[in-house]
This record gives sequence, structure tokens and C-alpha cells, in this order.
Amino acid sequence: MIHQRFKRAVIAAAFGGLSALVVLPGAHAADTLRPEVAKPLNAAQDSYRAHKYQDALAKIAQADAVPNKTPYESYMVEEMRGAAAAAAGDSGTAAKAYETLLASGKLTGADEQRTTAALAGIYFQEKSYPQAIRTAQRYLKAGGTDPDMRVLLIQSYYLSGDCANVVSLLKPTVDAQARAGHAPDESQLQLLGTCAQKSNDSATYRGALEKLVAFHPKQSYWDDLFSAIRSKPGYSSGLDIDTYRLRRATGSLTTADDYMQMTQLAIVAGTTAEGKQVIDQGFSSGVLGHDAGADREKRLQALAAKRATSTVDSNGVPIPPFDAAFNQVFAGQAQQGLATMEALIAKGGLEHPDQAQLHLGEAYFIAGQKAKAIQAFKAVKGDDGSADLARLWILVASK
Repeated sequence: MIHQRFKRAVIAAAFGGLSALVVLPGAHAADTLRPEVAKPLNAAQDSYRAHKYQDALAKIAQADAVPNKTPYESYMVEEMRGAAAAAAGDSGTAAKAYETLLASGKLTGADEQRTTAALAGIYFQEKSYPQAIRTAQRYLKAGGTDPDMRVLLIQSYYLSGDCANVVSLLKPTVDAQARAGHAPDESQLQLLGTCAQKSNDSATYRGALEKLVAFHPKQSYWDDLFSAIRSKPGYSSGLDIDTYRLRRATGSLTTADDYMQMTQLAIVAGTTAEGKQVIDQGFSSGVLGHDAGADREKRLQALAAKRATSTVDSNGVPIPPFDAAFNQVFAGQAQQGLATMEALIAKGGLEHPDQAQLHLGEAYFIAGQKAKAIQAFKAVKGDDGSADLARLWILVASK
């Protein structure tokens, strides 16, 4: 636990150098202990080393009872009391001692950071989240860099019901990690998504799901992401095939329904070579052909094979030139298909230009040209869901 690690560090600091607590000849009085204070503190050290923590606390209390203590003597008493109380599991006494130490202004640098972190951990363990937040903030503002303190702060905000602050702390971190091509921690992305949803921050919620499917793909994340994208006003159902392409690119087609749905959508979209590849993959992976729907699955496989090289749809209408060019990429004629797609986009007049731009990026990705794919995806600006999918493709293509 975070608290335990920082607690051990504070204990080591408090009890690690007490072999000579009495006044030394020539020492400055402000930085020494009189014998009547040093003796019980030395005895407390011995008790602590023998794991007799309550005895140690009793001896520290004896030192505390000495009248007219100097500021340094008071400081040493509280430092040892906090460490002994923490070891004894007396969180209340430890917290009070650490608060006194921090208020004294005598702690600086690493000592201040260790004590602040230990205090934050105690408050977190005691479920005193407002105090944990205040103390963790102090640690970070003082220049503390231990990532565990940031985690503690985020968890404290979440457990106290402050989702807005969770989002404000987590989002910049996971965004930076994703831009650098590093996988953000799955649990942090889950927390970000949960808090964004509770805060009605739909953009951040979708962004968290996009990163989850890009870096930690699971069926449940895909389902949540597609639901979030489809729920946006203005979403185009023609992009359903593109969500399946993303899942296929990340190895997330897992069920018979996945393969059947994607095959049918590909055939309808005019990328019939893609449809054949998908249904064949379903059979070769062992997902299709073994259950009660095997006969239906085999009929669709036969249809996909028949339509794979067709230039007309099921009604005999010619497949639009752009879709036919896209299909060429799936059919292994990438150079010719990509050239035609580029030319048609440059010419203009396409019914859904942003979807066409999205498909161009997908075509480059399929052809193994990831740099050009990313360039194409970055040009997608549509508010019909195409830009959302393009951002996710960029994450996938950047890995």
C-alpha cells in the first residue's frame, strides 16, 4: 500500500539515527537534547527495535513531559511519536504528530515530503478523504514527484464523490501517454471513463473508451464505445461497417455474430472482397461452422465467395466507383485502388466526403502504409461519427 511504504520511510528517518541523543560537548544547544529528554527517547528506540511499540510510546510520553523543552526537543519527540504510533497502528496519534511536525516549519526537503506523504496515506487509510486531498495537494505543490501520491489524490477525489477533479487530473496524463504511443493504465482509463460519464462529459467519456479499445481491447469496451458514438446526434449508420473494421484490425472480432454481421455489412457496402475475407477468417479461426447456425454460416460464406469479384450489388446496380476502388485494396490491388480513391476525393462531388476520407485512411492502413493512413485520418472532420472513428484509427495506426 502507498501508506505503508511512506510510513516505513518516515519510521526509518525517525529511528535511524538516535544512537547519540544526549548533549555532545561543543554542540549548539538549539540542536541537542538534554539528558532528561534523551534518556527516555533512547529507551523508546530500544523498545521500538524490540517491536514493543506501546512501550516506545509510553517512553516518548515521558520525554514529552519534561518541562521547558526546546523547539528541537519538541521536534524530536513528535517525530519519534509519529513514527512509533504509525508502527503501532495508532493512526490518530500518528496523524496528530505529523501535523504538528509539518506546522513547526522545521521539516524541509525530503523529510517534509516523506512526512507529508505518510500523513496523506494515514488519512486515506482512515477514509478521511478531505484531509487526504489537502495533504496530498501539499505534497505535490511542494515539488513531490512520487506518482503514488498522485494516485492517492485521484482516488481520494473519486471516493469523496468529486468526479470533476478526477477528470481534470487524469485526462491530461492519459492523453499525453496516448500521444506518445504509450498504453495508459487500464484502471486509470476505466476510472476516467466512469467519472466523465458521471460528470456528463460525453467527449471525455468517448475519449477514454477510444483509448481502452486501442490499448486494452475487450468486447465490453467496444460495445460501450459503439453505443457512445452511435448515441451522438447526427451519427450515420453507414459507419457501422467501419466500427467492425476497427475491431478486426485490433483482433476483437470474437463471436459468430461479429463475423456474420461484418460480412453482411461489407457486402452491402460494396467491399465484397472484404466480406469474403471476414467470413473465411471466421471459419479458419474456428468461431464459425460448429454451432446450431453452421448451415446459415456456410450459406453466407458461399454468397460472399460468389459476390467477391462482382461489380454490381444484389439488385444488379453497379457498385459506385469509390467503393469499387476501395474493394480493389481488399482484393490485393492496393496501388490501383488507392490511386482511384485519391483521384475521386480530389475531384470532389462525393456524397459523404468525410466518410470517403475515412475509407481512404482505412485503405492505406490495410495496404500497410500507416504513415499515409494517419495523414488521411487527420483530415477527417465529419460530425457524423467519422471523425470519432478516425481518431481511434490514428491510435491504432500509431502503435
